[in-house]
Amino acid sequence: MSIFGVDIASGSPGSRRAPSYSLVILEGDSLVPHHMISRHKLIRMIRERQPEIVAVDNVHELAESHRDLINLLRRLPPSTRLVQVTGGERPESLVRLARWNGITFDRTKPLEEAEASARLAARGVGAVVSAFEDRTLIKVSRRRSLGRGGWSQNRYTRKIHGAVMSLAREVERQLREAGLEYSLRTVEGLGGFTRAEFLVEAPRDKVHINPGYSVDAQLKVQSIERPALQYKPLLHRRGYIIVGLDPGTTTGIAALNLRGELVDLISSRAISSSDVIEWIAARGRPLIVATDVTPTPGAVEKVKRAFNAILFSPGTDMAGEEKIALGKELGYRNDHERDALAAALAAFKRYKNKFMQVEKKAPAEVDPDEIKALVVRGYSIENAIAEFTQASLPEGRPATAAPAATPVAGAAATDPDAAGLRLQIQQLTEQVRTLRSYVDELRSQMAKKDADLQKANQRLDRAKDKTLREIKRDHEIRIREKEIERLRSILRAERKYTKRLKRTVAARKRAERIEAVKGLRRLKPVAAFSREAVLAAAERYALAEGDLVLLEDASGGGKSTAEIFREKGVAAIVAEGEMAPAMQEHFLDLDLPVFTSREVAVQRIDGLPFIRPEELEAAREKWGVQQKARQARREAERLESLFQDYKAERMKEEKRKKRMEQREKMGKREGYD
Repeated sequence: MSIFGVDIASGSPGSRRAPSYSLVILEGDSLVPHHMISRHKLIRMIRERQPEIVAVDNVHELAESHRDLINLLRRLPPSTRLVQVTGGERPESLVRLARWNGITFDRTKPLEEAEASARLAARGVGAVVSAFEDRTLIKVSRRRSLGRGGWSQNRYTRKIHGAVMSLAREVERQLREAGLEYSLRTVEGLGGFTRAEFLVEAPRDKVHINPGYSVDAQLKVQSIERPALQYKPLLHRRGYIIVGLDPGTTTGIAALNLRGELVDLISSRAISSSDVIEWIAARGRPLIVATDVTPTPGAVEKVKRAFNAILFSPGTDMAGEEKIALGKELGYRNDHERDALAAALAAFKRYKNKFMQVEKKAPAEVDPDEIKALVVRGYSIENAIAEFTQASLPEGRPATAAPAATPVAGAAATDPDAAGLRLQIQQLTEQVRTLRSYVDELRSQMAKKDADLQKANQRLDRAKDKTLREIKRDHEIRIREKEIERLRSILRAERKYTKRLKRTVAARKRAERIEAVKGLRRLKPVAAFSREAVLAAAERYALAEGDLVLLEDASGGGKSTAEIFREKGVAAIVAEGEMAPAMQEHFLDLDLPVFTSREVAVQRIDGLPFIRPEELEAAREKWGVQQKARQARREAERLESLFQDYKAERMKEEKRKKRMEQREKMGKREGYD
């Protein structure tokens, strides 16, 4: 464990001269001194090394004012505690505390005083300075201003607010994973959050979220400040306490130290006797166990016997007004805590004057609380002091006769040593008897808990079976939800297709009405001369045998695209724009008429193209004449080609015959010779 002992060496926080400090770092048995270091360097060393305790004899040596001290505590690491070794609201002298713990030092040397503070803190002496509640505030906000605005102001605002919302969601996820309780308050903006605040029900050192920022958002984490400083004992050293107990369905327990300061206060439903004893033992050594009613309840008697404490009973039931008056100063949350606190305060009030006398008469080298314990058990103040001072007298020096001790439990006044031994034997015997009964009680409770554990295991098995069934059911539900989603997507596609068909049917009916009323012929439009456009139009308008097509863009295309029109049985095509000559020839080869919009005028009614039947017939007759002329021309060209081929063959045959005749003549001549 690393402990920093600090003492001011020169100057002060409130003066013009900057203060310098002496620092002693205590780690086990090793000491590392640092002399005359600045406040800035001291804080930097604390943040770098993160000691468990920073011990001082007065916290105001580190800060000029209350606000300055709060700011200093915010700068300390979450795991570091600031301890004032001289105590809380009523500090003791550092010299006296050192004597009680066997530590000597020179008050004129700051390094030795810093070492004494560190060693006292290591022994659990002192009070932790608490300036913050066990709650943490996390703020997520914008890091950049929205500016004066412009064309992209809304997009810029959505970007920043979206970053704030994204960072807030990440913080919420980390808090849920850590299992911390929190409440969230958000302010919505355009596209996200302008800010978000988390109030976490945990101290800062339990919230493992570090402050930081991104381009557009920033994160701040800080503890919530208390209205006033609190001083909590280190509790490493268990001192004497006065316990007030209010048993019942809801049990109230209060613990005070022997100076009347509140150590802890609690109320809980259905808390067992063993839990009450454990709670009290964790907070100190009970000297007095007090109740506010008469006769004393059995639960209070049991706690008193467990600790061999002194019982305090008011003699008569305390009035409600008296309880309120006693507990008003320290505060309480409910009636059970009020009754327990009133009982403890009434017991302290009974012994308050005695305690004050002990404070005045106690030697500096003796802990006053030890003397107070003997006084409560029946010793006079002088005899109690003598119990601690006689053992420290030098050898050979006779001790002065001490006054007789006050009789305890009806016993006659005897020698203090013998009376003390008898009292100790009686207390130990009673404690053994109490512990044996307590062991028997624990055994019975253990048997009961074993039975409860068996029942709990049975309930757990049933819960596991139920959980497995729920998991299986959830799995089936997920499968069905996926199937439902798949069917919904199919249904959405089918609905879109149905809407498309309805629009097509409506357009067809409208076109049929126009054809019937005005005597026009409808054209089915094709957006472009491409395979995709032709197939899309065929699906949308249901191209069939004898349909007329309007080709809105005749450029491009190919023979395979033209073949689609032939396969669908299109009767004629009206083309807008220029069509390639090669494609015109191919349509003529397919015997599929193609007219230009100049040859056949296209009329659009309600967005649908129409032509006049008479113009179509005239264009068809003209195309027919052209087609016959083309066929005749092509037939003539074919015959001419055949004639030329025949003529060429005849010429080849004549040349062959001449060559044969010449060969025969040459052969005859050779024979004559």
